[in-house]
Amino acid sequence: MDKIWKYKLHYIIVIPALLLILLFKIWPFLYGVVLSLKDYKPFMGLFGSEWVGLGNFSALFGEPAFVQVLANTLAMKFGYVFASAAVAFVVALALSAIPSNGLRQALSALFLFPFFIPSAVFASLVILTLSPSQSPFGFGESFLLADPASFRPVLILAETLKTCGVPILIALAAIAARHASEARKEEERRLYRGSFAHRNVYPALRAVSAYMLLQLSVLLSSDFELLLNLVNPLVYETGDMLDTYIYRTGLMNAQYGYAAAAEVLQVAIQFALALGAYFIVRGAFLSDLFGSREAQAIAPAGRGGGAAGLAVAAPFAAVVLAALYLLFVYPFAGGDAFHWSEWLPAGSTAAYLFINLAAVVIHLLITVTLAYPLTVKDLPGRGLYKLFLLFALVIGAGTVGEYMFFRGAGMVGTLFPQLFSGFFNLAAVFVLKSIFNSKYGDLKEKAAAEGRGELHTMITLFLPKIWKPLLGLGALQFIMLWNSYFTSLLYTVNPQLHSPMMRYMQLFSSGGEALPMQQLLQLGALLSVPAVVLFLLLRKWLTSEVLLSQIRKL
Repeated sequence: MDKIWKYKLHYIIVIPALLLILLFKIWPFLYGVVLSLKDYKPFMGLFGSEWVGLGNFSALFGEPAFVQVLANTLAMKFGYVFASAAVAFVVALALSAIPSNGLRQALSALFLFPFFIPSAVFASLVILTLSPSQSPFGFGESFLLADPASFRPVLILAETLKTCGVPILIALAAIAARHASEARKEEERRLYRGSFAHRNVYPALRAVSAYMLLQLSVLLSSDFELLLNLVNPLVYETGDMLDTYIYRTGLMNAQYGYAAAAEVLQVAIQFALALGAYFIVRGAFLSDLFGSREAQAIAPAGRGGGAAGLAVAAPFAAVVLAALYLLFVYPFAGGDAFHWSEWLPAGSTAAYLFINLAAVVIHLLITVTLAYPLTVKDLPGRGLYKLFLLFALVIGAGTVGEYMFFRGAGMVGTLFPQLFSGFFNLAAVFVLKSIFNSKYGDLKEKAAAEGRGELHTMITLFLPKIWKPLLGLGALQFIMLWNSYFTSLLYTVNPQLHSPMMRYMQLFSSGGEALPMQQLLQLGALLSVPAVVLFLLLRKWLTSEVLLSQIRKL
């Protein structure tokens, strides 16, 4: 009890954030659990509908289409994880061999660019590239996205290209950390001098392995917005995944109990996998992801290493540059100019900017107040607290339970769901506490030994040390909110209230009837500007550690 009183600040500051999590995450999930056990009839309500127990779950596994969806999800997720890990491993090693630190940094930034392009816009680039009639690269007469046999590899390659910059940066940071560590150990540096395998291959392999383990926590999830824009009925047999199946079954066909059962199954499996991944990474790989790093260039790999590194990295760089050309150059090279004011009303665009900024401010307050108690290793109840946060983390946004919650609260047709959904990215809590503990944990322990109070330590040590990664986390949250259309798709009924990305999605779905592809991509380029500008301005604070907060987007 004395220890609880000693750390009373930590129990007090988490109360507002925990109440928000209970209200907007846990309660909608529990609503979904009850929904999954009912034969839900809208006119009878949740508690008036017939109780069917595990009937919805039995029906799911008795349906061949659902079993096929699970198989598709696992096949494409494992394919993506291994493809992105392999590309990241090879490209990171290639970059580490380049002697010029400036060129290495420029290439790693280039590889991150696609991650900041909205998924709906990136899907347009994929379709344009593969279009038999419109592609500037000439891919023949067959449209690969309409072929069940080719859809999976195309989607895996598209996701790999979009997100691979993150694991590349993670692996490159691990290599830099190993070089910085050995630079402080003269004897070890002499012993292993010139050993590329020891100083580059081994840390990159460990970092990529940690990245693959973290992907287990989202094994049954996907980049929903990218997939929704690419999948079509012609390829459902190989391309339909659990996220799109739940959306189509529950939110489009109003089979709420059925879809809720699939979501409960998804959360249960991913929570078990997240626990396993968390404990393995914490025990064996934490230093590879959050080890102390010094601003020191990676030592040259030896004669010929730079040329070999450039030769390996160049093809991937060419593919990324081609994607950027399609978005930022090709649409403006010919055709009619796009008048943005016709499709992006200034009023609604400004409203979404304000709402997203407000959501980010609350998100940062939640992240700070939830992360600070995790810096106390002997905090009573710390293990249970982490377990609760991990569980809340695996509950995704836009679930059937969440939709029913907002509908019951009368928020469908308003902008409140956009605001409230933007409060949460609980992966940022674990990232922030890990950054602080790995770099400044000894200072925290020293302050405690000197008898300094927890409030004093928070103000004078914790906040001054974490403000840069916190700013990076806030920028990422804003980018993800701005780039997404899913919340607007679910909750805004009035077209005048649609988000900018939802307007793009509508034009994209028209199949070129509302806007030709080149003008559509002009709009896509314009909508990509806020994310790209933030990325360029805050590049040095968007470190590999900070980018781990986007694990659900990878």
